[in-house]
Amino acid sequence: MPLLRFRSVSKKWKLTIESQRFGQRHLIRRKQLRGPDVLILSHSTLSLEDEPLDDRIFGLGTSIVWTVKLPITCDMYCHGTCESCDGLFCTFGIYNTPSVVANPATGWYRILPLSNYQHLCQTYMREGYVDFPGLGFGRDKLRGTFKAVWLYNASGFVPKQDKVVTYCEVFDFTTNAWRYVVASSPYPIPDYHLGGSLYWFTECDDEPPMVLSFDLHTETFQVICKAPFAHPCDPGHLTMHPR
Repeated sequence: MPLLRFRSVSKKWKLTIESQRFGQRHLIRRKQLRGPDVLILSHSTLSLEDEPLDDRIFGLGTSIVWTVKLPITCDMYCHGTCESCDGLFCTFGIYNTPSVVANPATGWYRILPLSNYQHLCQTYMREGYVDFPGLGFGRDKLRGTFKAVWLYNASGFVPKQDKVVTYCEVFDFTTNAWRYVVASSPYPIPDYHLGGSLYWFTECDDEPPMVLSFDLHTETFQVICKAPFAHPCDPGHLTMHPR
């Protein structure tokens, strides 16, 4: 936050501080000096604005943590986005709750419009239970742009849809709109993802789970390996951890 105040010094300072190169160098330098930051998200609907200032600050070791209020209360968030997405994180909801991408260090946020998938959920939820996947959020390392990705199956929520049809929607921050990407994977995709890295476990009845990757630059899919599980397992009990 202190650095942002120097944008008012001059136009040159403002352009420098807001440049992507400066932001990347500052992020690396900050990690070297004080280590990684810790993000704690709360889904509480209670307002903290009426609380005393001292009650909105808590200690984490020798660090001081402040609360930042988002404009929309969402149900879920994309895991692991702090490290892989340069401090940005993404919260999302199903049905009529827009997704929010935010930077807690600066207070910047952006509300994403509802995707086609979320509109479909609103329509078909009246037919019964609607299974939903997790929203993927990551960064194109070559272009430096961020992308949000929905990957889902029509058979999971469209009534009388026997054929497995996989859809992929990518949010374009330049046009502020969702667009479809051809999903080359024929595998059903459950609601698992590894946040910004955009990896999923596949779920098939006649074969073991596989690891599916999505290249955020080329926007193509690839089954990179079969998960080496010693015993048959329920895909609903699988998870991923960065190493």
